[in-house]
Amino acid sequence: MLCTQQCNKFRYICPGNRGRGRDLRVNVRASSKAAQLLTAAKQKYESGDKLQASKLYEDVLLESPTAPQRQAALFGNMAVHASFGDVELAQMTLRAAIQEGLDLEQALQDPDLPEIVTSQQILIQLKRFNQQVLKSQLMSASRPQTFTAARARSTRATDLDLEDILGKPNSEKLDIDASPLGIAKRVAVVLLTGVLLGTVLFYIGLESLFPKY
Repeated sequence: MLCTQQCNKFRYICPGNRGRGRDLRVNVRASSKAAQLLTAAKQKYESGDKLQASKLYEDVLLESPTAPQRQAALFGNMAVHASFGDVELAQMTLRAAIQEGLDLEQALQDPDLPEIVTSQQILIQLKRFNQQVLKSQLMSASRPQTFTAARARSTRATDLDLEDILGKPNSEKLDIDASPLGIAKRVAVVLLTGVLLGTVLFYIGLESLFPKY
């Protein structure tokens, strides 16, 4: 803590923080460059040079921008695509911006961001797409919990003991002999019943086909 205070007071990098300070200076320069590009991109957009504005917005993403700067660059590029009537590219860029944490409704009211100059129909489509993406994110967030619960239930089902299925010899729920001899007896009874039933059905069939007059 003392080291940090001294660094801030005398504006030098302590030896222990030398590497961290270099990274900080690089990030500050990058975000400052990104801020300059955002300002220039908005000016180009408002002057009507939207192609150059799009190029500058793309350059922002190459400057290690902060999260708000990434959101602003993606929003600006979305505005460019929307102004050209390219709904598909505008939606793709909007999806990327939402994944970066952009709130579209707030962004539309932010004076620091470019105003979307497009038809009312395209703007409505973008708002609907925004709701669809948000809904999809909520469903994706809840899906792992549902899958885990289903998997747990499946695991419990497969872990049932054989005696729980066939019944224990003296079970209160099922009075079924689960021993090999008991299983053999039940199989024999089923086979015998099948043979007798088949024989009866055979004779009934004969009587139906060849009735006695």
